Amino acid sequence: GLYNRRGFFTMAEPLLKLACRNKNAVFLLYADLDNLKKINDVLGHHEGDKAIIDAANVLKATFRETDIVGRIGGDEFVVVPVAGNKSDADMVVARLQEQIRTHNAKNGRSYTLSISLGLSWYDPGSPCTIDDLLQRAEKLMYEDKTLKQKRP
Repeated sequence: GLYNRRGFFTMAEPLLKLACRNKNAVFLLYADLDNLKKINDVLGHHEGDKAIIDAANVLKATFRETDIVGRIGGDEFVVVPVAGNKSDADMVVARLQEQIRTHNAKNGRSYTLSISLGLSWYDPGSPCTIDDLLQRAEKLMYEDKTLKQKRP
């Protein structure tokens, strides 16, 4: 029920042009499912598929129908919500984390759903492409993933 990579780009590119014309800031959230390889190796690919579906459902529950939510790779998701300031972004990230906690509390899976996040901003004063936003957010997502791996 999410946009694929091509659908995401088809929807997001005009949004950036509109943001530039209207001098609006927007942000891109890059999300990557944690431990999918381990889930696949230990529990099987069928359970890994369920984890991907669970992540997609959490994203759909978190964001509005007007937000652009896509799966751009195996366990990689991107979102461009309609938000224009840092407090909106912080609120959205907090809402996503709460949705993950809620999902894990009522889910009977033998693993805990975990998603690493990276956030990048589109500044109309310094325009960039959707690819630039993706690269920045992906880099920050990997930093988040590395920090999680270092925690006990």
